[in-house]
Amino acid sequence: MRRDIYFERLLEVIEELKIEAEDKPIIVEGKKDVESLEKLGIEATFIIIAKTPIYLIADKLISLGIKEVILMTDFDKRGRKLAKAVVEEFRQRGIKVNTKFRRDIFIYTNSGIRDIESLFTYVNKRLF
Repeated sequence: MRRDIYFERLLEVIEELKIEAEDKPIIVEGKKDVESLEKLGIEATFIIIAKTPIYLIADKLISLGIKEVILMTDFDKRGRKLAKAVVEEFRQRGIKVNTKFRRDIFIYTNSGIRDIESLFTYVNKRLF
């Protein structure tokens, strides 16, 4: 029973993310993360941070007048480390970092995925 409730809540979180992403860029680690989110119907400006220093990304966001981003790094050790670094750098520079969606996806997948690129497959398997 709890599994069904969690999956329903996960779908709600994805719908909320679609709305929030209309006017806030999403920070991801790589191209496969972008592909997974797009397959879920999330249309956004995606910023891939895999090979770019975080301070340069912050500089670019500031120059574009962006004041808030959505953080969607993976749930593994590297992703957690990147998330912490992004939050620290961006907040010091006055950029709000929304970590709610990342946290909720981790909770409502019941820790069933380790990375964002697996999210589409996780959802798709449960729908069909």
